[in-house]
Amino acid sequence: MARTKNREYQQVLSPAYTFSRRWKMGGYIRLSKEDLKKALNGKDDSNSVKNQRDLLNDFYRKYQEEFESITEYVDDGHTGTDSDREAFQQLLADIMSRKIDCVVVKDLSCFARNYSDAGSLIDNLFVQMGVRFISLAENVDSYKDPDSVSSIIVPITNVMNDQYCYQTSKKIRQVFVYKRRNGQYIGSNPPFGYVKDAKDRHHLVIDPDAAEIVRLIFSLLLKGTSKRGISFYLNEHGILSPSVYKLEKGMTVSNKPDGNTLWSGRMIHTILTNPMYTGDLVQGKTKIVDHQQVQADEDNLIIATNTHEWVRVADTHEAIIDKATFEKVQELLLRDTRTSPQGRTVHLFSGFLKCADCGRAVTRCSGKNNVYYACATYKSRSRNACTMHSISHARLEAAVLYAIRQQVHLAVSYSEVIAQINSAPIKKTSLSDWTIRFMQKNVSLPK
Repeated sequence: MARTKNREYQQVLSPAYTFSRRWKMGGYIRLSKEDLKKALNGKDDSNSVKNQRDLLNDFYRKYQEEFESITEYVDDGHTGTDSDREAFQQLLADIMSRKIDCVVVKDLSCFARNYSDAGSLIDNLFVQMGVRFISLAENVDSYKDPDSVSSIIVPITNVMNDQYCYQTSKKIRQVFVYKRRNGQYIGSNPPFGYVKDAKDRHHLVIDPDAAEIVRLIFSLLLKGTSKRGISFYLNEHGILSPSVYKLEKGMTVSNKPDGNTLWSGRMIHTILTNPMYTGDLVQGKTKIVDHQQVQADEDNLIIATNTHEWVRVADTHEAIIDKATFEKVQELLLRDTRTSPQGRTVHLFSGFLKCADCGRAVTRCSGKNNVYYACATYKSRSRNACTMHSISHARLEAAVLYAIRQQVHLAVSYSEVIAQINSAPIKKTSLSDWTIRFMQKNVSLPK
């Protein structure tokens, strides 16, 4: 017997919040960085935290019989396109733990400016969790007027908020590109050794005290001191690290020191590799991808039409380090100049020696009364991969010195020969006589 289907029956699921009469209200307040600046300047107080708090509290007092409690969540100075906001995440956590079952906001833009995030939360998560959602500006109330949530005004408003953020971000990036291409500094914290010009905050001027420290760091590396040795030297002589120095001078710092106020090899490397010390303005080293800061592409260095590329403008400010010295330091940094844990000075041949057979580095070894260099492959990897190539330091130093002297002798001899040739008298010969002699010597002329 064939089964019959009840085509007329349809199960109707009522949201969980229809059985609730008193709500645990969560009032969410958000103020973007742009709105915060406007509020501080007195240009726009309509979206300030105080204004939003007053509106939510007035709503709570007006309908107090509907609520048993109120909890406030505030994200001050956070963009609505980023859902990774501390108070916003706490609100979601309290919803999941049933501490909150009603969310009230001033308007939809305060809740989220990302269309997909706002729609997903309101239409899916809140419905499944039985959470009542109220937006005062748009008259949205998912409990008293369920159709207001599904009305066209909600998705349209979310799309408009999303598009507003996109257009605003695009315009800001275009302004940044224009300023970078025109050699204007747009960063908040100048590199150590520079400060913003009091007359023009987009121009850098030298900080004399910090600039001397930068010059010292470059000179120590050129003398053979390792990056780690430089940090030891600065710490032992009581020289303040960049963040501590700026705090002592009353300057702003991006990352305040969290207990560690000493110089490190990483700080030294950052200074030694910063081309801005040569007087060139280099910006756009990082870019934002999915709200995360990542390294930008350096290959297209001066392509300023793409906001994801480095932008370099030459000679925009006074140099602390000349370009020749900076390039020499970059060449030295390319060498493998690691030192022992207690070592501070780079050895004479560090980063230069290679095995002639396997091509790998030759390591420095110390005996009782002898220092020698041996093939790293044979010594530490496999004795079957290469053979034992070793030479004492004294013998290698003598051989290199002999080779240098030979090159100097050849250079001097060559320059003397050139000088003799240039000082020899020139015998003038007419072009016609020279042409006849050349043709008689190389060509059989007809008689």
